[in-house]
Amino acid sequence: MNTQTFTMASSPSVPESSLSPLAADLRTLGGIIRERRRECGLDLLDAADYSDVDVAQLSLIEDGKAASTQSLFQVLRGFGLEMLILGCDDASDALAAAGHPVNWLAVTEQRSPSRELRKRQAPPQLVLDNATPTLFVDFDATLHIGNAYIDDKEEISLDTGRPLLEFAPLLVELLAPYPDVKIVLTTSWARRLSKERVVAFLPPELRPRVVGTTSHIKPQRSYVLDGTERTHVILGYAYGKRLKHWLAIDDAVFGAERFGYKPGELAHHFLLLDPARGISDQDALARITRWLSAVHSEIALEHDSEQTTAVESKRAKP
Repeated sequence: MNTQTFTMASSPSVPESSLSPLAADLRTLGGIIRERRRECGLDLLDAADYSDVDVAQLSLIEDGKAASTQSLFQVLRGFGLEMLILGCDDASDALAAAGHPVNWLAVTEQRSPSRELRKRQAPPQLVLDNATPTLFVDFDATLHIGNAYIDDKEEISLDTGRPLLEFAPLLVELLAPYPDVKIVLTTSWARRLSKERVVAFLPPELRPRVVGTTSHIKPQRSYVLDGTERTHVILGYAYGKRLKHWLAIDDAVFGAERFGYKPGELAHHFLLLDPARGISDQDALARITRWLSAVHSEIALEHDSEQTTAVESKRAKP
């Protein structure tokens, strides 16, 4: 037979999966990779970093969507998986030997489902189940006016001659009523200085809120060329940590309307600042205030709903 299919063989050093190794379509292949990642105890961000691929590419692969072929092979290699090209007869023998006999009629129907079935099959979506409210915060043109110069002694000065982080007290005041809000630093300072050194520039009230930086995420060259690398990096971190409630305040988050499964669906997560005002801009302050209020109202409703469900479930038990 000339028909070909893909089968997957795992490295002995990687946990075995109960899923069939037959990847008859992109969705099944993505499911196999997602299951292997979870068995390895990795989140999207760590797995993408380990495989040296963009987290957005890994998300597309797991969702069964078209992605870079090079990224696909890097991911497979990272998880100790190999792709074999076999004729159906040989594939049948190999799968049966592995304890996964295959029904090729069912596979054919899976590859070419009826129109009604296609309507019922919603594409898999990335599950954003981390409800921690998170602010992505830049320094230059955000918490002060100007761009920083870091000399050989790691001394920092601004090209405007203005004070460092002069608007940080505004952020302290905004966040004071919301102790559960965390901060991820997107400043380029973190590429030159240690996280501890960068965090030390913040007021004492903000330092405990910092849970990480985006300095370890490498943007793909195409995003660098079109000027959207900061937006891409922030989204990679948010996807990797499965963040549900987040806002990026930055003067360089360009092209946000072009990201997401549908154009524009993620634009509300990005606040593009005027570099001449940073967060001192009244419209920016109002936007951050609205986000904080809306997110905490939503989290409170989710918590109440969970408690109600738990109580009803307990009552329903005999």
